[in-house]
Amino acid sequence: MGEYYKRIIRSIICFYVSVITTVVIIFFVYYDAYGKYMTTMLKPQDEKAQYYTELNKTQEHGLTVFFGDSLTELCDTEKYYPDIPNVNRGISGDTTSGMLKRVEDNVIAIQPVSVVFLGGINDIGHGVSIETVLSNIDKILMQLSTSLPDCRVLVESLYPVNSHKKPAFLNAVGIRTNEAVLAVNSVLPDICSKYNATFVNIHDLLTDEDGNLDKRYTMDGLHVNDKGYEIITAELNRYLKTSDRD
Repeated sequence: MGEYYKRIIRSIICFYVSVITTVVIIFFVYYDAYGKYMTTMLKPQDEKAQYYTELNKTQEHGLTVFFGDSLTELCDTEKYYPDIPNVNRGISGDTTSGMLKRVEDNVIAIQPVSVVFLGGINDIGHGVSIETVLSNIDKILMQLSTSLPDCRVLVESLYPVNSHKKPAFLNAVGIRTNEAVLAVNSVLPDICSKYNATFVNIHDLLTDEDGNLDKRYTMDGLHVNDKGYEIITAELNRYLKTSDRD
């Protein structure tokens, strides 16, 4: 009987060691992918929006605002755009409806000289219709155009996704598809032209031969890594560092 219980105890110990090892491995995989942003991504969106609102009360004006979701929040804009005074107003998980609600307090309030907008991929992830996504973006650009007539507005295309990127447990694509991404991107230039905004086609710079987000530029099939941000930065700088609006 004693040997029987010893075997049970050893089995239990092995089980818990396996669980702990798995958790540790997953933790470090996520940390390697998201780094210092791993915990901030989990904060409530309303809390972040309110934080930005309070921050803007003492924020200097005349900067460039990067406005979007996690693809914006995860970008260290001070690192990638050191010669362009800027603030990052990205919120992980945000949708175009959320951005529409906070564009006044989070962006317009500090009278930026330029706005770089990226939004819509999370709407697709929640099953929101393409028509609603485009309608919200239209309203956001209209509000920016009305309130900031002299502001340069750059609208990034939605980035491609890669539902095949490994490891599977880290893949964040969900129900997002490249077909939906292309459907949004095909109309964005027309919306931009209505409000004298500039459409920036980042999508094609990140796409592989199969139309997916190139695995070299992503850690989870949805978000981009440093190599991806370097490509995006080079393209956006072509517009941000010019003195005249398109």
